[in-house]
Amino acid sequence: MTKTTRDKLKLATATILAVSAMCGLGVSSPQSAKKEAGLSPETRALVSQAIATTGLILVRNLTDASGQAPRPRGSAVLVRRDGIVATNYHVITNDRTGRLYDEIVFSLSRDDAISSPTRYRLKAVLINKEYDLALLRVESDAAGSAIKSSFVFPAIEIGDSRKIKLLEDLFIIGFPEKGGSTVTVNRGVVEGRDILGNWIKTDARVIHGNSGGAAVNSEGKLIGIPTKVIADEQPIDKDGDGFPDDYRRYGAVGFLRPAHLVGEMLGQLDRKGSERQLTASTPAVVEVSKLVTVRGVVKSAVDGKPIAGALVGLLPIGETSVTESTLLTWGSTNGEGEFRLNKPVPPGRYTLKAKALAKQPYTNDVELVPGSTALVVEMNP
Repeated sequence: MTKTTRDKLKLATATILAVSAMCGLGVSSPQSAKKEAGLSPETRALVSQAIATTGLILVRNLTDASGQAPRPRGSAVLVRRDGIVATNYHVITNDRTGRLYDEIVFSLSRDDAISSPTRYRLKAVLINKEYDLALLRVESDAAGSAIKSSFVFPAIEIGDSRKIKLLEDLFIIGFPEKGGSTVTVNRGVVEGRDILGNWIKTDARVIHGNSGGAAVNSEGKLIGIPTKVIADEQPIDKDGDGFPDDYRRYGAVGFLRPAHLVGEMLGQLDRKGSERQLTASTPAVVEVSKLVTVRGVVKSAVDGKPIAGALVGLLPIGETSVTESTLLTWGSTNGEGEFRLNKPVPPGRYTLKAKALAKQPYTNDVELVPGSTALVVEMNP
């Protein structure tokens, strides 16, 4: 190959790369190629299906200027094929008045949720203020025409958010304010879990406007609802006068409400539906149950005598090992074999473990509700 030919080949290659970059073609850097290689075709397909269930929330009040179109407010996801949508309560609530917006619109489009959408009018049917969650029902299309009862919406499958593990892949799907009117997908991992506070923490970018969207796992199942982000911003004093001149952002942690809360609300919605008309003007409000203080007694299974100094701990349901991350609350027994764990917990099912000198380890699943009687732990020698 002559020098002239080599020069022409280099020029042609450079031109192709430049044009490809400008046109958004599939030419990527080694780093991005490596990242893409870690995503299987199956995962791509499943996450794409989840994207089709996620839309943009637009809102308007009757007091808005005449002719003013609904404005983007956040994201939402279809969780049932009969048109039930989940989002954050704060997405559909006016910050100034604390009241629900008069008009709530769901724009469903993979391309552009503003210029080429399929829009539906929503009505709030169930609200959980404590966990900042809301369920809404599709009432009609944008023109006000009722949706046929036979119509089937695309809906995401709800995964088991209680079983997620640290460093598990997550994909945040939504319509962030700085991302334009098209859907945005961010990839990250599970950084931590706050079981008592009902949070999943992630390093995936959760941006203003993503609230109410979908956080899905590699199977495309709903794992959480992006709800808030806490940024690590440190003041910078450039001139040494003791007052900050700027702030530098070192990172952020996104917080998701676990999907099992949405599942519980769907169950409550069905029960409420049998008690009242869901088309009533005021949505039902979920009353968050009070925390439960765990108490009980540990005694011998042989003679019923109390066991002093036994260690008792509560774990998420199904957990088998006691670690710093799985131990929710713990305590030890007094001389009468009685214990009271150091932190109250939300109602629900848990795994109780106990350990005592010269006794076999004890494990049992328990159901805790407000007003529960004292637990009785019987340990074998």
